[in-house]
Amino acid sequence: MLEAKVSNPKRTAREMFSLIQEQQSGELPVKAFCELKKVSEACYYYWRKKYMNHAKTVGRPQAESFSLLQLEADEHKGAELFAEYNGLKLYKEVPVSYLKELMR
Repeated sequence: MLEAKVSNPKRTAREMFSLIQEQQSGELPVKAFCELKKVSEACYYYWRKKYMNHAKTVGRPQAESFSLLQLEADEHKGAELFAEYNGLKLYKEVPVSYLKELMR
């Protein structure tokens, strides 16, 4: 079976991180993206892991790892507030596992 030959230019971390951002913001699957950019899939996944670890530890305060919740203004109109903690408002009782997931 013939495999696609991938050139092996030395790329910097900045170049690889840029490629990873490009792939994640686009619609191409990883395999097709790697073929187009002449990067092996193994190399891509190696750098993606580094990118994800880098994103978690550098330049991102803990609060940014939370997803932004947007509520419609009238969604809870007349609803009674059940609990509020650090700006998070709950309008009904939720399972503890849900709260733990929010705190991760």
